[in-house]
Amino acid sequence: MVTAVPAMLPLVAALGWFAQPGNWWVVIQVALGLGFVIFVHELGHFLVAKACGVKCEKFFLGFDIGGLKLFSFTHGETEYGIGILPLGGYVKMLGQDDNPAAATTEAERARAAVSGDLPPEPVAGPHPVWDPRSYPAQTVPERMAIISAGVVMNVIFAFLMASLAFGLGVRELTCAVSAVRPGGAAWRAGLRTGDEITAVGDRTNPIFTDLQKGVTLGDVAAGVVFQVHRPADGSEQTLRLFPDTDLGVPTVGITSPFSLRLPTDISGGLPGAAGRAVPALEGGDTIRAVDGQAVASYAELIAALSTRSDRPVNLEVARAGAAGAATTLTVVVPPQRQLVTGLEMEALAISAVQDGSPAAAAGVRPGDRLVGVDGGPVGDPTRLEHRLRALQGREVALTLERDGQPLTVTVTPRSVTWLEEARFLASPVALSSIGVALPVDSVVAAVVPGGPGDRAGIVPGERFTSVRFIDPADADGGRRLRPLPLGPGDRNWPYVLAELQQAPPGLRLELELAAADGNAARKVELVPEPAGDLFVVDRGLVFEPDYRVVQAGSWLGAIRRGARQALDDLGLVSRFLRKVTSNQISPRLLGGPIEIAKQAGKSASEGFSRLLLFLTMLSANLAVVNFLPIPVLDGGHMVFLVYEWIRGKPPSEGVVVALSYLGLALILSLMIFVFGLDLGLIARR
Repeated sequence: MVTAVPAMLPLVAALGWFAQPGNWWVVIQVALGLGFVIFVHELGHFLVAKACGVKCEKFFLGFDIGGLKLFSFTHGETEYGIGILPLGGYVKMLGQDDNPAAATTEAERARAAVSGDLPPEPVAGPHPVWDPRSYPAQTVPERMAIISAGVVMNVIFAFLMASLAFGLGVRELTCAVSAVRPGGAAWRAGLRTGDEITAVGDRTNPIFTDLQKGVTLGDVAAGVVFQVHRPADGSEQTLRLFPDTDLGVPTVGITSPFSLRLPTDISGGLPGAAGRAVPALEGGDTIRAVDGQAVASYAELIAALSTRSDRPVNLEVARAGAAGAATTLTVVVPPQRQLVTGLEMEALAISAVQDGSPAAAAGVRPGDRLVGVDGGPVGDPTRLEHRLRALQGREVALTLERDGQPLTVTVTPRSVTWLEEARFLASPVALSSIGVALPVDSVVAAVVPGGPGDRAGIVPGERFTSVRFIDPADADGGRRLRPLPLGPGDRNWPYVLAELQQAPPGLRLELELAAADGNAARKVELVPEPAGDLFVVDRGLVFEPDYRVVQAGSWLGAIRRGARQALDDLGLVSRFLRKVTSNQISPRLLGGPIEIAKQAGKSASEGFSRLLLFLTMLSANLAVVNFLPIPVLDGGHMVFLVYEWIRGKPPSEGVVVALSYLGLALILSLMIFVFGLDLGLIARR
């Protein structure tokens, strides 16, 4: 039975990465794992077909297009092999073919096979005799069993793999918050760095994937209920968050948690000031204190660094020795000045106000336009938070425009010891001191004389349409990464500035501009420079995710967890497809064969149990997708069989052929689409 779904390309991946000898064991695990998902699906068809007495002529992983195959052998009456095209697999039964153009020929061949000697031409006649071992000769219930067996095997496989994973123990991300997206649902509710999510809906003690699933596939209109614990003050909250959908998928804007341990592999060096630490930081180092102040979590580290951003800090670091014993040393990390462009962009109307913030207490509303701060102009919106922090603890007058009328309110900026940076696409600027999210347009409001923008020839009134980061590391003069749109519908300027702070030395920006007066578009290159008074809080420090091991206490517990995981994944795929077809989730978020291979490789690199859970999800994916009522897939065959069972006769050959070609066209179109996404030919947004 042909399995022709886009999730089946076990041999396709990033060839450059796969070519590294250190990754070969990961490659082997991925190839075997993905191949095994296909194998168990086809094995289901094969075993049930044999149990029904059907002659199986071929059992192949991959497709032997034009007879091309990696290898094959014949045992008994069946040829087993691996085809040259790794797009799935198939079981070829006598008299059955998924290709509508060959279906009639196969039926004739099955009729003629009863003689044991196939004639050169199909046997015609009003009452042909079927070979009793052909697929068409079986009863409708038997053919239904054969058709559904692949899906059933995938469900069983998902359950077994998940149970084994939880029996061995799985490293899962904790459900703590490292940062929130400015203006997003979590930000609006007041969540901040260090908060711990203790329940998502009815799921208590969740892991981070529970949060992702609960948000992505939950009811956007009804919201998602969160239980939140704040270690900083011991408070507990119950919050109903209403996910945002502007990124193409429901999200609340929470960044996954970080530990205090640097990644093991930092051979490429750390960005920013962290890369200039003395002595140098090494992979696997764990930060224990900042200037003698002990830190036990990422939130405590950020809180300590936020009050020292403009001066060097002494980090107490635990480093594993050669014999496994940890040593403690002091590492000095200099301050990191923010890279700036010398451009002042146009601020738009306030998009969100944070619950419980000074701005909310003062009556500021979304839609208000900020036109003045403390008696002066707004100026550069990306520098406004710096100005407000300098006014912390005293009353500040904000001049607003609401419904065309001027309005003045008074706020008292608060102390901020957490991160609210625009490291998400389409993020506004966070005025964390007062709790306001301020979108930034792509129109240049002013240019700093003598600054990078001025030297690049940019003038006020011009509008950016895209930006491209030019990495100077490549010998050909710089690798030009894919451009990021900056038009009216893509307010990504704050994100560009946030990414700039993690950039390697010498990085340049290639900006495409369209003048406000309608002149032709032009491109300029801009070289950012360090600011004199703006600093990066985290200094380029990067950390491993914060994991906890989830392991069942017994094999019975592992079976329970495995069953729940398999059911969750089956429901996840079903709900995802419903949301895609109802336009609640962008189809541009689909993953094609290359993306699946990449994710499989990532899972394998995180451990065998993580790979097993990925295969659980993939097997559930195959089970659901392959049973959709689309001709050429198993679900389409089942629809035809249900029709035959009800009517007592199969649908007409013309209808079957027409619908089969329609289904084939749909599948091929989908495969071209996801290949385009994987190869970057189609933008994800």
